[in-house]
Amino acid sequence: MIEEYKGVFDIPPPGGGLNDSERLLARLCRKSFLSLWAFANLHTDEGFNNGRGSAKEFTDALLAFGDDVVLFSDKHVTFNEDKPVEVAWARWYRKAIQKSSEQLYGALNWLRRYPKRIFLDSRCSRPLPISIPDPSKARYHLVAVTRGSYDACAKWFPGSLGSHQIATDVRGGPQTGRPFTVGLGEVAKPFLHIFDEFSLEVVLKEFDTAIDFITYLRAREAFLGNENHLVHATGEEQLVAAYQLNSDGEDHWFTDRSAEAEKADFLSFDESLYPSLQERPEYRAKLIADKPSYAWDMLIEGFIQLGDPKIVDPSFEQNNEDTAEGLRIIASESRFRRRMLIGSLREVMEKAAQSKAGGWNARTVISEGSNLVYIFLIFPKLAKDDYAAYRKYRIAVLHAYCKIAKLKFPDANTFVGIAFDHPLKDYSGGSEDLFIYKSDVLSEQERADMENYQKELGILPDSLIPQKLHEDEFPQILEKERQSTALRKTSKDRSRVKKQKRHLVKGSRRKNRRKK
Repeated sequence: MIEEYKGVFDIPPPGGGLNDSERLLARLCRKSFLSLWAFANLHTDEGFNNGRGSAKEFTDALLAFGDDVVLFSDKHVTFNEDKPVEVAWARWYRKAIQKSSEQLYGALNWLRRYPKRIFLDSRCSRPLPISIPDPSKARYHLVAVTRGSYDACAKWFPGSLGSHQIATDVRGGPQTGRPFTVGLGEVAKPFLHIFDEFSLEVVLKEFDTAIDFITYLRAREAFLGNENHLVHATGEEQLVAAYQLNSDGEDHWFTDRSAEAEKADFLSFDESLYPSLQERPEYRAKLIADKPSYAWDMLIEGFIQLGDPKIVDPSFEQNNEDTAEGLRIIASESRFRRRMLIGSLREVMEKAAQSKAGGWNARTVISEGSNLVYIFLIFPKLAKDDYAAYRKYRIAVLHAYCKIAKLKFPDANTFVGIAFDHPLKDYSGGSEDLFIYKSDVLSEQERADMENYQKELGILPDSLIPQKLHEDEFPQILEKERQSTALRKTSKDRSRVKKQKRHLVKGSRRKNRRKK
């Protein structure tokens, strides 16, 4: 009997057929990348012949987002601390890292040849709910998640956070005399990202959207794979810290933009960077400022899991492919931009709550340097209307807003409309509606129709001034606070940094014990 999944996109519940380590990876991926683009425990029909046989495991997890595809292999191998470290490391490396790389290279080979022969279930009856990009334009990223060496690594490097050191001159197998040091995978093979249990959590904590994570992987591959310099880092978390510290707007680098750094043939990242990042008031302020942005994640996941096309008038129907594309557009916003969008949405909600007129409220938001326009519509329900009728009328008005917005913003080509219940509603429950309208150029007839709708509804007048998104990713700190922070960072304060390291190590160990 085929298991019945629920939801518009037929997405299976997480966790089925997984071991504890794979279940943890699946949970981390789904939390960061959301359920429409992250999948675990996938299969291919390679072992089937005329409907008989058994499916073959594909990868432990997959992220497919736009033209980017990330393949994950997860291996948990217990490090044998009873053996000499050189012997134990070599054995662990072969079982964890090299086995992961073999699985990933095999999966990549299959994906390039048969992108449509990957399935959610072992019966190979349920294809992925989204399309895998054509190999001619796809960008592939291979991630080996290797667990089981954390405690041994922390002991080998006293005072460290227990993550593997990174050296770009390490290729292929383990190097003698360099235990707990990883590099770039096999020579002449696609680039391999190697993360241990601690570094994976750091990366997914700092880059917890699909676009932020993929952008980091691209930058990491370009930086570590650059043959003009060697890189040594005392842990992935130090690279993450350097990437966060060297930024301008949404652009990030691993080093500063000086000529000296550009010409350097050896770049080293010591163990002070990550603790230093966490101590910075700008970074702490960023974490606080980002908290409301997770409402954007919840909004997207709600559309994925709860969306119901039956409530929409047939004239406004969108198929699953169009809906998936629309969801990918709003999920393509970085954590930073989600923060600004939620801030804008909160403002229009507050304006609606304070309005005495009782009509609808709308906010248009444009992204600088982008062809994308958002329309947030807050729409009240009249007492005489039942909810189904209200919802259909609200969707009709939302469609009108998105299409009329093309008159207001002729250079834009993508319009995302999201409609909400009024914040002062007198009924329980609620809903949201999403509509994506794409148009490069309006025909004369379309323009005339939109102008008539604009006059009839009285929306988006020429005098309207749209909101432009602009904010600092790392909020500015008052000079007084900045100076007080600088005064605390003296040589006498090194003991505090060491204590913080010990706290981070203990905290991560506690997490790993709970996960086991």
